[in-house]
Amino acid sequence: MSKNSQKGKQTVIVVDDDEAARVSIGQMLMLRGYKTEVFESALTALGWQGIGEADCVITDVKMPGMDGEQFLAAHSHKGFTSPVIMITGHGDISMAVRCLKAGVYDFVEKPFEDEVLLSSVARACETTALKRESRELKAQLERLEPGMDGKYGMVGRCKPMLDLYQLIDAVARSSAPVLVIGETGAGKELVARAIHERSPFAKGPFVPVNAGALPETMLESELFGHAKGSFTGALADRDGKLVTASGGTLLLDEVECLSVRAQVELLRVIEDGIVHPLGKDTTRKVEIRLVAASNKDLLEEVRLGRMREDFYHRIMVLTITVPPLRERTDDIPLLVSYFLKLAAARCSSPAPEVPAKALTEMLQYTWPGNVRELKNVIERMVITASQGIAGQFVPDESFEWMRLLSLPPTQGKLRSELEKTEKGVIEAALREHRGEINSTCLSLGISRRALYERMKKYSLDKKNFRA
Repeated sequence: MSKNSQKGKQTVIVVDDDEAARVSIGQMLMLRGYKTEVFESALTALGWQGIGEADCVITDVKMPGMDGEQFLAAHSHKGFTSPVIMITGHGDISMAVRCLKAGVYDFVEKPFEDEVLLSSVARACETTALKRESRELKAQLERLEPGMDGKYGMVGRCKPMLDLYQLIDAVARSSAPVLVIGETGAGKELVARAIHERSPFAKGPFVPVNAGALPETMLESELFGHAKGSFTGALADRDGKLVTASGGTLLLDEVECLSVRAQVELLRVIEDGIVHPLGKDTTRKVEIRLVAASNKDLLEEVRLGRMREDFYHRIMVLTITVPPLRERTDDIPLLVSYFLKLAAARCSSPAPEVPAKALTEMLQYTWPGNVRELKNVIERMVITASQGIAGQFVPDESFEWMRLLSLPPTQGKLRSELEKTEKGVIEAALREHRGEINSTCLSLGISRRALYERMKKYSLDKKNFRA
């Protein structure tokens, strides 16, 4: 056994009865900065006292005595959680499925390029780091005191959120227009409400308007109001949202959807507080704090002629960017705990325990729908758990063997065989449930989106399974 005793590096265990292979792999890993421990047998590796703290394990499948599959079972039985990568020269699909169900992290087929194995090791070590981070964050969560999970109605204590809270404090003191930039579901309205509640307009109303949810003509009426008979359906005079919000704050979400004419009218409101209702000769005087919000690149909207440049510069006197969830993964355990309590209260049921594996997967997921998507996922977990179904986090690639399908095509025959198996499993489930998507998803344990993506990949139509 050879060792690299340097500290502070990720530790990778190599198990192979072929001396040339294990030495070659060990040296390659050391050159890439990993601390390596090499063993000639699975039993010797299992007996090493540091195996439980390893970041990754690489093992050959075919070995005398205890083979790779038996090693995987023993490794799991002893409670070790390090990702196990198997090196195999045999594209045995039944063995691959057994190992994937038993928890193997990855397969690398012989002969392989160094970069293929190194890429798998890097991903495995990152998974281990995320698991440790998950455990640490969960322990911190248990020690939290009430009120320590966030501020201003928002949940989060990571640096981007602390910076956001400080910016809200600074911006709220002014009465100038504010532009809140952020992806869908990131929490732009919460930021706008926090600004309102700490501003000189806090005693007035907070009035949100989504410009993207209304047709152009209706939006102008909604904002500026109208006179009776000014258009078909205008049966009475109506004050618009600008008048309603007078003395308070107007949140104009999806501001890029405003027509150029509406932008001109809103500029007048921002500059001198004058509102001109549709179809009226008289004007109204208002005093509001305007908070605009968008998930678009507004400079690009200006360049394309869809937004006036003077309007853009007027609404972005003060700008706040809301960080997406993928940039504040440290807050995910806090958010999970918060949404669990909310969802459990709505369902009048106890909050289910979120397994460490599910929390780790949540930390790895990119969350394109941001906090809103996480909230929906947790609510689904609580609802299914309250109905006697095991509440779980279901990522898009939730079959155990789907992990291989996301690997580069250099993985060879094993990948091809796994795809055939996956297609067969999906076809069988669709046939059993006569093409009914919800029950098929439940039986497979995957999300609707994941199922539809796989059906599209394999050209499967639910109509063909209804007979």
